[in-house]
Amino acid sequence: MKILLLAGDFVEDYELYAPLKALEMLDIDVHVVCPDKKAGDIIQTCLHFMEKWQTFSEQPGHPFQLTHAFANINLDNYAGLVIGGGRFPEYQRYDERVLNVVRHFFDKNLPVAAICHALQILSAAGVLKGRSCSAFPMCKLDVIAGGGEYVHFEAESINVHVDGNLVSAPAYPAIGVWLREFIKLLGVKVSI
Repeated sequence: MKILLLAGDFVEDYELYAPLKALEMLDIDVHVVCPDKKAGDIIQTCLHFMEKWQTFSEQPGHPFQLTHAFANINLDNYAGLVIGGGRFPEYQRYDERVLNVVRHFFDKNLPVAAICHALQILSAAGVLKGRSCSAFPMCKLDVIAGGGEYVHFEAESINVHVDGNLVSAPAYPAIGVWLREFIKLLGVKVSI
């Protein structure tokens, strides 16, 4: 099984590495791509801290070496899509190639896991109409503008929302439950 993971400079570090490593643990082949970059290129991640200020603070995260070239992806080879948050959705939501990738997964009703600011990309792609989803609270208006119903969870909560093929969560504290629900949609069985 192959999963496509969209990323870019200043993707939230946890929201890239955690799904990548969890899916690899399940023997799932994850292809991490970024527009205009090829396999081996480095992107910079970031770490967001939810402290006592009115918004989160940001620090540089780990550099990440992309596994595949965006230009070479064949969307029909993937069983699902993962989109982390951070800052990269702010600019990739303007890239029609990225929006077409997202539309493909929704058109085919394949599992999509989106967390935090990733819903900005889904909103721009026009795939939220008639759907409900969670996102980082500051993205509420993006969800509504995209025709979606915003499901509010506190950013620090460990909550996930599932609507059909879409699994969404507000931020990195919910990564565990977010991935659990995504893995269920993929049909992967995990037993202890």
